[in-house]
Amino acid sequence: MALKNIGDKTTKPARNEPELNLFNPKDNRDTSTPRQMVKNLQVYIFGDILSDDKKKLLIDWMSDNSITDTLIKAETPQGWKVIDKSGSGDYGARNDIAVIYPPNRKPIVMAIMSRRTEKNAKSDDAMIAEAAKRIFDNLVF
Repeated sequence: MALKNIGDKTTKPARNEPELNLFNPKDNRDTSTPRQMVKNLQVYIFGDILSDDKKKLLIDWMSDNSITDTLIKAETPQGWKVIDKSGSGDYGARNDIAVIYPPNRKPIVMAIMSRRTEKNAKSDDAMIAEAAKRIFDNLVF
C-alpha cells in the first residue's frame, strides 16, 4: 500500500533490500521517524486500509519473532503480548516497531530508532531495550 495513500508525507522510501540498509546520515532516502512509523503501523493494524487477509498476514509476520527478543520484548512486562519488526543498517542503526497488548487494556504502538556516529559502529540492542524499559516504567493507565 502506497504510503501517500495513508497520509505519510515523512517516510522517504527509495531503495529495496538490501540497499536500503546502506544508511548515510547526510542522505534522507529510506528514512522515517518513530512518530510516523507508529502512525503507519496503527493504520495497517487497526485501520481498514488492508483487507482482513493482508492484516492477518502482517500480524503473522510480526508474531513469533525470536530475532527481536533482545529489543522491546526484553523489557515488556510479563503477560503482555508483543508483535514487532526490527531493522538494522550502517552507522549501528537499530530499530524496532511493535504493537504491545497489555492485558485488559488498549494496545500500545511503539517505535524506537537509534544510530551511531561511526559508519562501522555495531548496533546496540540493549539501548533499544533500555528505551523500552523507560517507556514502560512511565506508562500511566
